[in-house]
Amino acid sequence: MAAESDRATTLLGRAALVTGAGSDGMGRAIARAFAHAGADIAIHYHGAPDGAATLAAELGRRVHAIEADFADPRSARGAVRQAIRELGKLDILVSNAAVLLRKPFLETTDAEWQNVHAINLHAYFAAGQEAARHMIGNGGGRIVFISSINQWRPNAGLAAYGAAKGGVMQLARTMALELAPHRITVNLIAPGTIETDFNRAALADPAYRKMKQALIPAARIGTPDDVAAAALYLAGDAAAYVTGSTVTVDGGLSL
Repeated sequence: MAAESDRATTLLGRAALVTGAGSDGMGRAIARAFAHAGADIAIHYHGAPDGAATLAAELGRRVHAIEADFADPRSARGAVRQAIRELGKLDILVSNAAVLLRKPFLETTDAEWQNVHAINLHAYFAAGQEAARHMIGNGGGRIVFISSINQWRPNAGLAAYGAAKGGVMQLARTMALELAPHRITVNLIAPGTIETDFNRAALADPAYRKMKQALIPAARIGTPDDVAAAALYLAGDAAAYVTGSTVTVDGGLSL
């Protein structure tokens, strides 16, 4: 049993890039979990240098901070290449960086739509493709896309966001199909309501928090650590035969 536990949790000798780890949210929690499991880490951030520097200092191990604006897919590719240079290789990619637009469909502009899709979908494609090309030559790897239950569950006001997440789901499944012969797994995590910078202000309203909790069978708002636990599983050896799957982390909300 001890051997199985070790196999499920250790990332010793692995090199990982976690995007969107500069703010206090899921990327940050995933980077912490991976570092504590023994991985060397590159953390991507945009516009939050203090947060990235604080996290790197906290982890106290081989950690590299990489700044990039994923609105430009060339920057997403560049971040992957920089991580490979800094770490010497890349075994794990977690694409987490995203933006949230809450706006009615009829009021969403072309520019807003394009920005959401550039960061929430095109950057996942660009970073995933760059990482996969390296992993093929490196004997395999793990790619984890942080999606959302909105990849299949529509919400009013989230037309651009939900459409991008639906695209991420199909992208990941197709990548999983094509990359399986190269020993690369590609999986998704679909969080529900998680206490992150995206929605912390809204959840500070007691009435809103009570309403959201009432929708969740588990009767609590999720934490970034809940998502990090799923990412740690998918990145490890215990999930070697899991690909093209979505791990839903929502306390039963999508039920």
